[in-house]
Amino acid sequence: MPADLMAIAHVRRLLLELGIEEAPEQIVPAALGYSVWVSLPIAELAGRTPKELVADAEGSAALRRWIVARLGVGS
Repeated sequence: MPADLMAIAHVRRLLLELGIEEAPEQIVPAALGYSVWVSLPIAELAGRTPKELVADAEGSAALRRWIVARLGVGS
């Protein structure tokens, strides 16, 4: 559970840094919410979950790039 919370906080902080207050559907589907989404694999990121990705700097950077590309916003 702590890893889930860490991943959720990381993604929420990243979205806020990008000027996005609410989780966009392209990233976190409302039907799932953050708590489920952080445990789902992302095919474009070698099937790793957000929870796995935020565990190290390289994964966090990859997740950030994926989110920025998905949303089409500046880095």
